[in-house]
Amino acid sequence: MADLASEVGGASEAELASLANLSDADKAKILAALAAPASEAVAANRAHIRENKAKLFDLESSVMGNKQLIYAERAFIEENRALILKNYAAAFMGNRQMANQNTQDIFTNRKAIVSSTKAVNAVQQNFRESKLNEATVDYLDHRSQMNSRVAGTSEKMARANALLIEINDEIMAGNAEVVAFNSKHIEANTKLLGGEVEEATPEKNAERIEKNTTRMAEITERAKANKEKAGAVLEAAKKNREHIKSNDTAIYERRAEIEANHRKIAENAHKIAEKILAA
Repeated sequence: MADLASEVGGASEAELASLANLSDADKAKILAALAAPASEAVAANRAHIRENKAKLFDLESSVMGNKQLIYAERAFIEENRALILKNYAAAFMGNRQMANQNTQDIFTNRKAIVSSTKAVNAVQQNFRESKLNEATVDYLDHRSQMNSRVAGTSEKMARANALLIEINDEIMAGNAEVVAFNSKHIEANTKLLGGEVEEATPEKNAERIEKNTTRMAEITERAKANKEKAGAVLEAAKKNREHIKSNDTAIYERRAEIEANHRKIAENAHKIAEKILAA
């Protein structure tokens, strides 16, 4: 082992440790290969390997940079989703319920006002009863239109849920790919630890080097496409953020209007109570 370690002086500690697991026959093969005079093919392979190593350093920086960009993009999108849900709660569970209660109170006041109106003849009585019916028609017409709007938004929410399910399916598929990749390379490590070493020849090395070069070119193109796509999605997410913030402002401005309406409704209710008491 000491002879083999001295021959591969440029190897890392991890690489030297892996050599210790090789059989004597495999160690002998490696020593023989190291002792053999370098041919033109070996020299060419070495130069190509060095070139690939330099390119791989840049490629790794590009791929890992995309990873950082994509996570930043995903964080922005997740933040947007949380803000959208916050706006949804403020608009639907807050403003909508408050405004609906105002509507109900308005028509409670309307019916109380009309009902307390004295009718001294049949015409006035018909006026009062028709006004009560008119108030009910106004309320039911409004409620019917609101039901249509709620049904429409519910339909969109159902489509949004379908998209979220599709996204989860894609995430699960991606997780399955990672698990399969890890299993494949655990098996490769296990074989190496067991001493299953491929025969090293200039021809096989050249084939592997060329394959690495081709795959590196494919990864480079994919990395460029990933960067462009991630950048475009991040810009879209930033525009969405502006819309979300605009909605947030509008929601709380509308809430102020709803609260102002409620104060007016309460004032009217107090006047109606005084009118009923004075009758």
